[in-house]
Amino acid sequence: MEHIITHTNPEVKIRVAKFSCTNQKFSKRNIILIPGWLSAIDNFTELAKELQSFSNIIIYEPRGFGESHTPHKKGLFSVEKYNEELKIVIDHLKLKNEDFIMLGSCAGAAMAFSYILDRKGSKPKVLIVFSPQEQYKTPFWLPVLGWIPTFFMSFIQKLIIVFYKLYLKIRGKKESENVNWAEDRLKKNDAWSLRRYVLEFIVSYGIIGRQKEMDIPMLIFVAKKDHFVGPEISKEFAHHPDSEIFQVDISMHRIQEGNEKLIAEEVNKYLTKMKM
Repeated sequence: MEHIITHTNPEVKIRVAKFSCTNQKFSKRNIILIPGWLSAIDNFTELAKELQSFSNIIIYEPRGFGESHTPHKKGLFSVEKYNEELKIVIDHLKLKNEDFIMLGSCAGAAMAFSYILDRKGSKPKVLIVFSPQEQYKTPFWLPVLGWIPTFFMSFIQKLIIVFYKLYLKIRGKKESENVNWAEDRLKKNDAWSLRRYVLEFIVSYGIIGRQKEMDIPMLIFVAKKDHFVGPEISKEFAHHPDSEIFQVDISMHRIQEGNEKLIAEEVNKYLTKMKM
């Protein structure tokens, strides 16, 4: 585990976990793994251990996620700030242009996309993404929540979760387990920072019409059914001739859970085909 200071005054200190490749044949591969919203290093450790047979793995825990040290200050969670942070991490790891692979899960994929479109740092040669999105559909009133005092926002957060559970139950959706998981993660982690991430990054993120600017091959993993991110929308990212889509036979947004070995093997097949 390593800590990297990515912002000073105020200080932001993020964590990266490193898993060295166990197979000399693939020891020159480097994959930077970016967890999605509410996830952290612990949620992707099992996947990293499976991928370790085929590559060096670095799990980057963005500011506000997991145990990264992030002050409660507005303005630190914008798309631009995460682009800057990812560049600092890549530079710290001494990875050069097209010298690495980037793997992003959902919001982690969005971070990878916005970083690449920013065009200020070293670029990955290949992208591996889980359930990618062009834009997140958020209610028009969501930014207003940013004006609400923190002590009251905690109550609003609980209220939203209760109503969303009820909505899923009425609609007969099977993703209520995911909402329970989200509720637990918000209790265990820095809920203030995770809310700011939604208000500053998720609300403003959008790359509609810019997909083809990312002239980079992608391996895209989608769930068979996913209430939160439609698989058909995710498949629209496969415009590069070397891009491929792999559908995981699961009806759950967190597609890596229980499928770590399968995903690792498919990643290796793809990277081998790409001569990496």
